[in-house]
Amino acid sequence: MKLVFIRSKAHSTVFEGRENATPDLDRAALESMKISAKAGSSSKNIIFGLQKYKLISSCEEWKFWSGAYHEIVAPGQLTVKLFPCDQRQASAVLADYIAAHGQPDILWVEGTEFPPYLRQIFELCPKSFKMVYSKEWRPWNIEHLELYQLCLVDEEKQRKKVAARFSNAHSAVWDKLIDYETSHCPLPLEKIYDICYVAYLRERKNHELLFHAMAKLPERKLTCVCVGDDRRGNREELEQLAARLNLSAHFTGEVLKEDVNYFVNQSRMGVMCSVMDAVPRAILEYLAADVPVLVNSYLVAGTRYVGPQAGLVKTPEEFHLGLAEILDNLPRYSPRAYYLKHYSFEKVMSKFIGILRAAGCPLRAPAS
Repeated sequence: MKLVFIRSKAHSTVFEGRENATPDLDRAALESMKISAKAGSSSKNIIFGLQKYKLISSCEEWKFWSGAYHEIVAPGQLTVKLFPCDQRQASAVLADYIAAHGQPDILWVEGTEFPPYLRQIFELCPKSFKMVYSKEWRPWNIEHLELYQLCLVDEEKQRKKVAARFSNAHSAVWDKLIDYETSHCPLPLEKIYDICYVAYLRERKNHELLFHAMAKLPERKLTCVCVGDDRRGNREELEQLAARLNLSAHFTGEVLKEDVNYFVNQSRMGVMCSVMDAVPRAILEYLAADVPVLVNSYLVAGTRYVGPQAGLVKTPEEFHLGLAEILDNLPRYSPRAYYLKHYSFEKVMSKFIGILRAAGCPLRAPAS
């Protein structure tokens, strides 16, 4: 059984002006073409899980460019097939490839759009089971949603709206598989920070909420560490805000993936301040490291990941109260136990396989 993953955003999938590109693309070129372990990792982790359970035999990602057909194989990533396409985003080579290798059993689409290359794929693959996930907050606006058998959503309220408008498309709330059972775990490190926020320094991550909440508790002299790269040139402004509020805030800049757990373990608690954030990666990073988390109740998708054992959900107006409550009651929480009970690899995969079966996806029994 074969699965193909493809993004519906053209700027993440179609790359022109590369006729002279060498077959051995360097790291910068791969990153510019969204070919990396980070890109779409939440979906790809599930895909690799299906392969681990032997429910699918092969998986690959399809992209398009103006060069010749090329295949990219990298450790820990989906095999990427680069198909040449014309200015209309049509690919004769793709048509020949499907004719030679057959239609994929599952087409996993990520995004809301329906560009010409996706239309061609759907026309060439009428027998494929088609599923879609969008990080956008209104999945019912996915173009041609009626053509999919399954729509994955982040929250129950989204599922209800999709079900009401598209009765033929099965919709289901899925849990993100961010497998931190080994990569993120408790370490015997001194707690030198009160608070950790794992997030890129960009406006929608809402660091200001954390800083203003800390400023409301001046007698505590709280310390925080902000782990993440400066994606939008916001670091200087945030540093100035922390200075004006007389806060102790440390900015790490970009760190290695494996070092994130190090900073989390040096902290007593974590925070998620965003509103528009569909992938609660940071929440699960904290929990796996046995660090309780405080989450902004306005977060569009993700508050459901936090139960009483894991931390608290507070409004922005009450965020400072949440900081104080968690720090004053740390023994009350058992975040890692909660994580393993609800979001371990086996738990998430079991739920996801059930979703596929309920939607009519033809799957074999999972391997033990």
